[in-house]
Amino acid sequence: MSEQQIISGDLLIFEGDPFTDAPEQAVQIKSDSALLIEGGWITQIGSRDEMVAAHPQAKHHAHKNKLICPGFIDAHVHYPQTAMIASWGKRLIDWLNTYTFPEEMRSADRAYADDIAGRALDLALAHGTTTQASFCTIHPTNVDAFFEAA
Repeated sequence: MSEQQIISGDLLIFEGDPFTDAPEQAVQIKSDSALLIEGGWITQIGSRDEMVAAHPQAKHHAHKNKLICPGFIDAHVHYPQTAMIASWGKRLIDWLNTYTFPEEMRSADRAYADDIAGRALDLALAHGTTTQASFCTIHPTNVDAFFEAA
């Protein structure tokens, strides 16, 4: 049996279809609730008290009055540009020529690509992004670094 963990707090739950249901039906916040996690998967959701009583062996991470929500999905990421985030440019072409293209050319170096890939994924996860569609450069080393880091 894998280690069990309980994370408790106020759960943001999606229970309906946001395109057809009223907002209060599609999305709910369940106060003082908990998730049971087994083997990295959420296996049960319920009230905090019931979950703790039913699984006394589980490690409990209590986050009273904190919102527990699903991981975020980022549908458009350019991981090779991680090192140049927030670089300033007057016009798009200036920004591309000054920052983007030179930074992306560095991805031909596998060691550099490995460093940026790991950093980009760590930053995303640290900010709650658990899924992303990321663009790589034309360099095979860049693509390999990203897939291995992931």
